[in-house]
Amino acid sequence: MRYLIKTLGCKVNQIESAQLAENLEREGYCPASEGEKADLCILNTCTVTARTDAECRRVIRRLVRENPGARIVVTGCYAETDPEAIKAVPGIDRVVGKGRNGGLSEILIDASLRAEREEKVSVPRPSALLERFGNRSRAFVKIQDGCEAFCSYCIVPYARGRYRSEDPEQVIRQVETFVQNGYPEIVLSGIHLGAYGVDRREPGGLSKLLARLIRIPGDFRIRLSSLEPMEVDDALIDLVTGEEKVCNHLHIPLQCGDDAILARMKRPYRTERYADLVLRLRERDPAMAIGTDLIAGFPGEDDASFERSFQFLETLPLTHFHVFPYSVRSGTVAADLNGGVPGDVKKERCQFLRELGCAKNRRFRERMVGRTLQAVATGTAISRKSAPVFLTNNYLKVLLPHPQKSLPLIFSVKVLQVSDDMLLVETAYHDEKP
Repeated sequence: MRYLIKTLGCKVNQIESAQLAENLEREGYCPASEGEKADLCILNTCTVTARTDAECRRVIRRLVRENPGARIVVTGCYAETDPEAIKAVPGIDRVVGKGRNGGLSEILIDASLRAEREEKVSVPRPSALLERFGNRSRAFVKIQDGCEAFCSYCIVPYARGRYRSEDPEQVIRQVETFVQNGYPEIVLSGIHLGAYGVDRREPGGLSKLLARLIRIPGDFRIRLSSLEPMEVDDALIDLVTGEEKVCNHLHIPLQCGDDAILARMKRPYRTERYADLVLRLRERDPAMAIGTDLIAGFPGEDDASFERSFQFLETLPLTHFHVFPYSVRSGTVAADLNGGVPGDVKKERCQFLRELGCAKNRRFRERMVGRTLQAVATGTAISRKSAPVFLTNNYLKVLLPHPQKSLPLIFSVKVLQVSDDMLLVETAYHDEKP
């Protein structure tokens, strides 16, 4: 039996798909080659916007069309929030909501595989560890699931449910396995990463886990995925700015730089607190990368609100912007808010924000010229003009025009020049360790 898994959405979905693939191969399935028809097709869906839902349905129809006779199974967040819409697409054999991905291989091989109803039986998640993470050089580890923040624009809490933290011993074993298998970078991921340990009643759970992970022997580094601003505590700041094995890079969503809009978004902080956090991080480590998410055109964001937000962003030493136009998501509080912003205005504001983000990123890269940074390969055949591209601890792409034939997993580079979107490095050398 040959299988094909398609994944839409976040890094957590990618991790769950990798776990599912390994489970299926333990059951005797083989991955379908490029262009080869599969016997079993699985789509792991996202539901963050209505446009994403439509994309999921398009992918389902394509899987049915390109794999005649295959069993089609749909899982993921969209399968949780609107299974009936998925079942309305012809050719689907099974819809499996969130929280059961780990047991999907067991569900798929039972005798009732072709039943049209959504599976109602709760199946335990497997405890087996992942040995590999695709063909990447960076391995992602899911340590947390669920969200209870209920921001007014977001459907994720309804799709993912309550906070659920992985057992710390299991996380440690998974990181140890990846390190032993040669992965130089481990990325800790979660739906609400900073809430790790909340459901286990462990205050500062993420900081405590990270402090244990860096004691694992080996030449590797740990990167944290997105963190909410109210969850970056003093202990975490100490680790991110002071520990060699922890990447000096954080992604801290702001969403908007106007307090009135933050209140309408139901974000549990205000701009003063956010600015204090960013400035503290930059003071502790001038080379630290700090990225953010921004939503343009949220209901109620008039010209004055946007101007306040833009001016606030200009004052902050942020290095990476992810900018999104607000998109109405049915089932959320924001879908019923008044004060909608026209599409052309949202598009214009997105452009202004992206230009500001690009300017900040270039200034940050220019400050790196002359510095020595640590780098690893980014993985999956990323290249420019046949030269490999690498990623620094502080989340900057590095181009090595004449790389050594053999490089260590983590190596030092001296930055000599800045290009449009990366750092140019003429030399790379092994770290000299006593």
